[in-house]
Amino acid sequence: MKTLEEIGDFVRSVSPAPAGFRPCAFFDERLDCIRVIARDCSVLEERLNDQVTVLVDNYYAQRGGMEYVGFTIKGAKHFCKLHNLDTAKSIRLAALLDALLASAPDITVRWFVNFVAKPLVQSEKIDQVEIPDGDLQPV
Repeated sequence: MKTLEEIGDFVRSVSPAPAGFRPCAFFDERLDCIRVIARDCSVLEERLNDQVTVLVDNYYAQRGGMEYVGFTIKGAKHFCKLHNLDTAKSIRLAALLDALLASAPDITVRWFVNFVAKPLVQSEKIDQVEIPDGDLQPV
């Protein structure tokens, strides 16, 4: 019989190495939102309005990095339909953020999109997001 350590060594030898984190954008079907995440870290979610939530790195001061590491856009399917963003193909984040700017009278959201979200997706090369083209009934 093998020892626990030998079994652990065997499992590690046949398991693929875990892939590192990569900045990404994805659609969360269950919550109907688009999440953009630039860094894998502990975050605080700060709501800007009923549609946009900002991800703030809890330890950015100690790390010396970016304070804002992502964001969430809620009601994604309805938002895409409202702004004629075709969910049958990948949606470019630049177009999504432009639509958000066009529909956001709130200065806080406009500031966030122009000075945080757009530079973040550009610097991290997060170009597009896939949204399954399902039933797009108004919410």
